[in-house]
Amino acid sequence: MDFTLKTGSWGELKAFCTPVRLAVFVTEQNVPSTLELDGLDNSCQHIVIFDANNTAIATARLANDGKFGRMAVLQEYRQQGLGAELLKRLTKLASDLKIEQLFCHAQTNARPFYEKNGFQIIGKPFEEANISHIKMRKVLGS
Repeated sequence: MDFTLKTGSWGELKAFCTPVRLAVFVTEQNVPSTLELDGLDNSCQHIVIFDANNTAIATARLANDGKFGRMAVLQEYRQQGLGAELLKRLTKLASDLKIEQLFCHAQTNARPFYEKNGFQIIGKPFEEANISHIKMRKVLGS
């Protein structure tokens, strides 16, 4: 698949991140938009993957403490390695920022994906936005 990747601030990438996140989290998973657009975006770095037509098809964000989230791939583009590509770019971005570990609140159904990409479970499952999640972490450089 032909794609390009861009990293930047919320101000630079908001117009591309927002439609992907709303489609996946609000429309598909029924997360309230007030929870999805939580006010933390300005303090995060964002990654967007664009298809060959320069349409945003996947996104994620990274906070300065190593927490990443809002990882979303449009439904018709799943199972094509874009999630792994986002994780690869998040890892590089974290390393560039001297962040020693990445962690997330993964939806429990995505647990095998994160485990396959070197993440380990921390703690017990919990509810977030009425969806079961588990905290997962990956120590970088290991």
